[in-house]
Amino acid sequence: MSTLLTKQTRHMTGWANYPGIMATVYEPQNAAALRALVREQEQLIARGNGKSYGDASLAPVMVSTLSLTNILHFDTENGIVTCESGVLLRDLLRVIIPAGWFFPVTPGIKAITVGGAIASDVHGKNHPVAGCFSQHLHSFTLVTADGSLVNCSRTENPDLFWQTCGGMGWTGVILSASFQLMRIQSTQMWQKTVRASDLSGLFRAFEAHQDWPYAAAWVDCTHARRRGAVYFARHMETQDGPLVFAEKKVKNIPFFAPSWFLNPLSIRAYNYFYHRKSVDGERAVDLDHYFYPLDSLQNWNRFYGRRGLVQYQFCLPEAKAEEGMHNMLKIIEKSGETPFLSVLKRHGERPTEAIHSFPIKGYSLALDFPRTAGMPALVKQLDECLLRYEGKIYLTKDALSRPEMGRVNPATFGEQKFCSLLKTRIAH
Repeated sequence: MSTLLTKQTRHMTGWANYPGIMATVYEPQNAAALRALVREQEQLIARGNGKSYGDASLAPVMVSTLSLTNILHFDTENGIVTCESGVLLRDLLRVIIPAGWFFPVTPGIKAITVGGAIASDVHGKNHPVAGCFSQHLHSFTLVTADGSLVNCSRTENPDLFWQTCGGMGWTGVILSASFQLMRIQSTQMWQKTVRASDLSGLFRAFEAHQDWPYAAAWVDCTHARRRGAVYFARHMETQDGPLVFAEKKVKNIPFFAPSWFLNPLSIRAYNYFYHRKSVDGERAVDLDHYFYPLDSLQNWNRFYGRRGLVQYQFCLPEAKAEEGMHNMLKIIEKSGETPFLSVLKRHGERPTEAIHSFPIKGYSLALDFPRTAGMPALVKQLDECLLRYEGKIYLTKDALSRPEMGRVNPATFGEQKFCSLLKTRIAH
């Protein structure tokens, strides 16, 4: 085995610790080793930092991009970064913030790779004004099935560009990418918290505060009326002194919690105290606090025990969102399953070219459940309800849904050698 290519066979899962498989994982150290590997393998899929929840980056043969970590160029005048696909957003933040730049779109964790951000076409708390990651992507270089390097942008190989954005790795392995940043004047955010006594109140709060660029709501799904709080924010415009990315001190969850730790009673208690500390008002918070709250707990997925978790994240059209979510939550209540964490977000129009992006104009709800024997049956019911409301799921988070929910079929586009565990996963 070349020193430029490492190989391991081990048990692999996504961030949710379900599903899991034995896989051969290759890690090329440079572009030449990556291209040679892709040419040699009949089937494989790329994997970044493994933060996808379901089977998005699982296959019997996987190629890790975590050694492709070079920042190739940073145009500090215009805010354009070019880097390899294995660079973590966290590492970029430490470089771009002191220069006065930030991501125009960022998901809720910073330990993901740039390649993963493109493959999932990640969105953030500002979708109505900024869209998904792809809307700020200038170009990327893709390694296709025969090892060729293909440059993709809106003008060069545009079909392959849009098939790759949100395409979950079906088209090849992203080698490097160039994308636009946004200028910031401060590392502080001005946050406004609006509490609501029920789900309808949360929807009204979103509608009444559309002038705030960032918004996300916590929903107490253990409460009969689905109370919650919306956290709005905007970038502050001035700051004394240099810009420094102040990251919260990280606390580690050192071991997997016992299976009984998260149960309906403890989940209800957590949501009760979270509601108590969510107070109406406005205050300054730092970037890390507002955008990446989960990053303060390393290995927080261990709270769910070795059984893992199932996240069901779906989006509903604006006109049907409130009614549809009420009905989806009724199905969950009747099932006896209890989501630990629930996050509601508002979304804007999706560009017609962004054929695989998750958000549609409307609202999304992300629900984190402890994985139990009843989850497959519940997901089946939720899928059926979601189809009636013309909604869709987020493939990056999916662990149990069926192909009708919008899974990407590798036979429909791109190079067919890039395959996922679709059949194996559905068999669960």
